[in-house]
Amino acid sequence: MRARLRRSSFKLVLAFCAVVAALVAQDPTSYLTPGVMRVGDHLACRCGGCRNTVGNCPMLRCSSADPLRRRIYQMKMSGMSDQDVINTIVREEGTVALAAPPTGTLGGLITWVMPGIALLIGLFVYSAYVRRNRKAPEPLTEIDRATIERFRNQIDRELGESPETERKGSDAQT
Repeated sequence: MRARLRRSSFKLVLAFCAVVAALVAQDPTSYLTPGVMRVGDHLACRCGGCRNTVGNCPMLRCSSADPLRRRIYQMKMSGMSDQDVINTIVREEGTVALAAPPTGTLGGLITWVMPGIALLIGLFVYSAYVRRNRKAPEPLTEIDRATIERFRNQIDRELGESPETERKGSDAQT
């Protein structure tokens, strides 16, 4: 009976170790070596849930960063340099794979400068529209003046001040 119990507990410990080994082998953080992080900081995570790079995407089991980290790890293990890995991924996926647009080309320069230019153009169009459609204030009618005077008198009454008291107080101060 004891031998049977020992055998079953040994099998249970062995199964537990196999499960733990399988979980560790599937862990995406095992690919986070310094080389993968360095290359991943140049590539954009395109999962749609974050705006981070592949190197610092905080999502667990990210559908974009994890497979790309695995590919970068395999390329680095095969002896490729950082720039070769980046160039290979950009060649396969296009410049959208980059975290920052390239600055050496005209397209990269336009990508960096265009938001500021668009903002200035929008500000110019808005200010021209406002200036063109601005109207001079219309003069007050007698009804408007009477309404304003009635409310002014009501405010003075509620505060316990009279217009004559204010005038006398202001004359005394001067």
